[in-house]
Amino acid sequence: MLVHWIWLSTRPHVSDRAKVELVRQFQDPEAIYFADADSFTHIDGLTEEGKTALSDKNLAAAEKILRDCQKENLGILTYQDAAYPARLKNISDPPLVFYYKGRLPDFDGSPLIGVVGTRKASAYGMNAAKKLGYQIARCGGIVVSGMAYGIDGMATRGALTAGTPAVGILGCGADVVYPAKNRGLYEQVTQQGCLITEFPPGTPPYRWNFPKRNRIISGVSCGVLVVEAPEKSGALITARQAAEQGRDVFVVPGNIDIPGFVGSNRLLRDGAI
Repeated sequence: MLVHWIWLSTRPHVSDRAKVELVRQFQDPEAIYFADADSFTHIDGLTEEGKTALSDKNLAAAEKILRDCQKENLGILTYQDAAYPARLKNISDPPLVFYYKGRLPDFDGSPLIGVVGTRKASAYGMNAAKKLGYQIARCGGIVVSGMAYGIDGMATRGALTAGTPAVGILGCGADVVYPAKNRGLYEQVTQQGCLITEFPPGTPPYRWNFPKRNRIISGVSCGVLVVEAPEKSGALITARQAAEQGRDVFVVPGNIDIPGFVGSNRLLRDGAI
């Protein structure tokens, strides 16, 4: 039952890796829900705090999330659903549950390209992001972004201009628009593609959610394109995760005297395409 998937996915002190291992061992979250504490001793990486969390059988919070999804017209995708991205299953810590708004693309039948970069982009970076987003879409690819202001949003706009779906991976609930100025873009993506998040409805855009979200951008993608990234940037985290996951990393070269391209150009030096 969906309520048991949500219950398991929201257990505190249980890592994503341990949650996936639990599903592999028990086959079904409902079996995990009804299991006693002694059944979890052989699960790698499961702490005592995690075992305590699994002993909490209260479904009220999970039931509320289900009601909120129905109210906000959000779909729910679980790890065992046929539509769950196969590429994402192959990373070490995939999310058990997705909440989504819009129409899911054919994750496994289409080349997905993550496009990331700084929020404070140069005019050159913004122009390049829009052109590349458009060209990826025209060539049959699907642009995946974090829906942030700057490079992410511009690449997504380029893809939508080509008339193809785009995918936004969020660091908040699918019913939360962040940043607020991207509301129009959110609505367009929902109409032509979908917004996806591992966070339940109503979850605010906490800053610690975004590094966690980045593994999904790279995880669903065949490769990640970094358009413009300064020395310290979330886009570089995504690029590193993409490399660790065995994905291609592409970079737009930038002027050596623009701080926004310091991180991007360093990726090129380190072997990015």
